[in-house]
Amino acid sequence: MKLIKAEEIEFFYIFPEDDLIKEETTLINDLIMPENWANLPMGRYTSKQLIEMLQNGADTRLAIFKVNARLATIPLKKEYDAYQTHCLFWTNKDINLKELDQKIKDDSYTDEDFSSAVIARLQYAFCRHCHNKYIALVCDDEIYTSMYFINIPKRVPWRDYCNKLNNYCNKKRGMIKIIRCPNCNELIGIYVARFFGKVEDGN
Repeated sequence: MKLIKAEEIEFFYIFPEDDLIKEETTLINDLIMPENWANLPMGRYTSKQLIEMLQNGADTRLAIFKVNARLATIPLKKEYDAYQTHCLFWTNKDINLKELDQKIKDDSYTDEDFSSAVIARLQYAFCRHCHNKYIALVCDDEIYTSMYFINIPKRVPWRDYCNKLNNYCNKKRGMIKIIRCPNCNELIGIYVARFFGKVEDGN
């Protein structure tokens, strides 16, 4: 694991050989399938097999990002920094991540190496047409907002900052093309990078 900075975002890059069980992080427990309106009450921990697949994929790596969060229970809404584990998904299929791993170890990587990478999260994807539910890797807009919120440059007009953030998010979303249900080919309504499999009822 190594702390790096790419495209103005600082994060811990996870190498394929890292032993996540022995790392001093809560990496395994952070990768939780979140509950939402479409999957209540089915939140659950991600399987170790899926985590290892993302850690050592041909187009995926895991990374730990610093995000800004608010303590909603505190009346003054004091802010704190938190760390969340997400996935980097490269849309450029010509990328050689083993070469990138070495470049990161040698500190020879550039922003260009990450220009086709999208920050994504694991979640359930529900199709309202055929009612199938899948485990999916989904482009994560919220994390871009929270990370950029931490690093707003001083003396930069808020409107300029928001325009920059919106342009950046739109660029990243535009890289994701697979947004249809694997079963009925209808639009699901979220930016899905990859489907991993259908979830059976009761799971």
